[in-house]
Amino acid sequence: MKLKAKLFALIPILFFSVSGGPYGLEEIVTSVGPINTLLLILIIPIVWTIPECMVVAELSSNYPVQGGYYKWVQMSMGKFWGFMEGWWSILYTLIDLSLYPILFTTYLKFFFPDLNFWQLYIIQLTVIWSSAFINILGIRIVGYALSFCTVFVLISFLLFVIFGMKFISFDFSPIFMSSKGFAETNLLFGISLAFWNFIGWDNASTVLHEVDNPNHNYRIAMFITIPIIVMFYFFPLLVGLSINTDWQNWQFGQFSTIAKNINLPLLANILSIGGMITCLGLFNSLLLSSTRIFSTMSEDRLLPSVFSKIHSKYQTPYMAIIIAAILYSLLVLVDFQNLIIYDVFLYLMAISLEAIALIILRKKTHADSSHFRIPFGNLGMYIVMIMLFACIAVVIIGNLTCFMSPVKGTCMGLFMLLSGVPVYLFFLNRSNANENNN
Repeated sequence: MKLKAKLFALIPILFFSVSGGPYGLEEIVTSVGPINTLLLILIIPIVWTIPECMVVAELSSNYPVQGGYYKWVQMSMGKFWGFMEGWWSILYTLIDLSLYPILFTTYLKFFFPDLNFWQLYIIQLTVIWSSAFINILGIRIVGYALSFCTVFVLISFLLFVIFGMKFISFDFSPIFMSSKGFAETNLLFGISLAFWNFIGWDNASTVLHEVDNPNHNYRIAMFITIPIIVMFYFFPLLVGLSINTDWQNWQFGQFSTIAKNINLPLLANILSIGGMITCLGLFNSLLLSSTRIFSTMSEDRLLPSVFSKIHSKYQTPYMAIIIAAILYSLLVLVDFQNLIIYDVFLYLMAISLEAIALIILRKKTHADSSHFRIPFGNLGMYIVMIMLFACIAVVIIGNLTCFMSPVKGTCMGLFMLLSGVPVYLFFLNRSNANENNN
C-alpha cells in the first residue's frame, strides 16, 4: 500500500520546489540595489505568487490527478498540448536539476577549497544517487528528509536575523536611498532574477495521487508556504543589507561572509552548510516531481514504457528515477549556467498553458462547489489571468532585453518550444502502429 504524504510533509516539498531559502538573492542586490530588492520581494508575491497559486489551487482541488499540470492541460486541450506541457517541463527540469549538485560542491569548497575535478564529481554523484535512493523509498520519506532540510535552513537564518540585529543601527534611511548608483537598465534584469525565486508552485502537483486528501491539502500547503518564503527572504536580507552596505559588491555566499565579518564563525559555517542542504533539498524535491511526469507520460505511451515501471514494494516509478539519475550524472559535466534564461522561459510558457487550461475546464465542466474556486466567479478568474500574463510578458521582455539579443533569444526560444513536436509525432505514430498490430 502506498504511503501518502500528509499536509506537513507537503509543506517542505513545496518550500524546496520554489525556494530553499534566501541563497542566491545576492545578485539581485548587486543589480538593482537594496531598496528595490526588498520591494520586489514584497511585490512579486502579490502580483505573481498569489495569482499563480490561485490557478494551481483551483486545478489541484477540482482535478487531483497524478501528473498534475500535464494532465490538466491534456484534459482541457488534448493530447498534443498535454505532451508539450510535459515536454517543456522536462526540458526546464533537466537544466534545473543539473545545477544543484554543482552548487552543492560550490558551497563545499568554502570548507575544502583544494578539491580537484574528480573529487568534486564523485561528491556530485553522491548527491544524485543518494537522492535517487530516497526518492525510490517514496514521497513520505522524501517529505521527512525535506522537513529536516527546511528546519535546518530556517533555523540558520533565524539565528542570522537574531544575532545580526545586534549589529544594525535600525536607521534604514541609507537603504531607502540606495537606488542611487544602480543603473535603471538593470531593473528588468533584477525583476527576472527575483521572479525566478518565486516560481514552481505547480511542480509538486505531479504527485497528487501520493498526497493524502490532495484536493484540500495541496492548496493549504501552498498558502502556508507563501508567507514562510517571503519572511525568510525579507528579514535575513534586511539584516544583511544593514550590516554590509557595500551593496554593489555583494556576491555568492554573502550571508556566510557577513556572519564571519561580525565575528560569528560558527554561524558562518552553519550558513555554508545550509547552502549545501538547500541544494540537496531542491534536487530531491524536483527529482520527485519531474520523475512523475516521465512515468505519467510513459503510461500515455508518449515516452518509452520503461519509465512507467513501478516498484513492487514502494509503489514509486523507480526506473524513471534511476534513468533520471544516470542522465544527471552526465549532465553535471555540462555548463548550463547560460541556459537559466531558457529555464525561466519554458516554465512561463508551461504555466501559460495551465492558465488557459483552467479557463477551458471551467467552461467544459461543472466543478464541485465544495472544492476551491478562485473567488468572485469568472470576473475574479480573469483578473487573476490578467495579472499572471502581465507578469509573464514583463519577465520575457526583460530576459530578451537584458540577457541576450532579441533575435538570438527568439530563435533559441522557438527551437526549444518546438523541439517536442517531432518527439510527439514519433511516439504518436509508434502508439498507433502498436494499436493497429493488436
